[in-house]
Amino acid sequence: MIRIFKAMDNNKNGMLDVDDFRWGLMDYGISLSKEEAIQVLKHFDRDGNGQVDFKEFVRIIRGDLKASRKIIIRQAYERLDVTRDGSVKLDDIAKLFDASQHPDVAQGRKSEEQVFFEFMSMWDTQQRDGIVTFDEFCDYYADISAGIDDDEYFTAVIKSAWKL
Repeated sequence: MIRIFKAMDNNKNGMLDVDDFRWGLMDYGISLSKEEAIQVLKHFDRDGNGQVDFKEFVRIIRGDLKASRKIIIRQAYERLDVTRDGSVKLDDIAKLFDASQHPDVAQGRKSEEQVFFEFMSMWDTQQRDGIVTFDEFCDYYADISAGIDDDEYFTAVIKSAWKL
């Protein structure tokens, strides 16, 4: 997916505008008018800025989470929801997250500290209020899920990260 995204990104700014998107699709045999490309791009463009970054691109391409993966994500979220009110504070996440088993740490691509800070920056995205909703939590793990083929390994990553 990275290779496809980079090939479509003609001006190499890490974003696909409507022209990048349209011409990139044409390279793969999909011909759209500019108006059609604008409509499709809007579907990918979650933040509404008129461009698609890699994260937005992957979210559409990856598809829906398997039910079994959503169950383990829900268990992790419920572990964090100490008040059982359906919301989790950023401080609660920081207290429990263990980055040591993250795939990037395990493969030596990043340090635990790097993963932790990236991880914490991912939360509170839909509304900046210090609260992480289940949807925000699930979005993060859906992105991780897209890169892990093995269900048992995915489950092990979640269980290890949240001490389940």
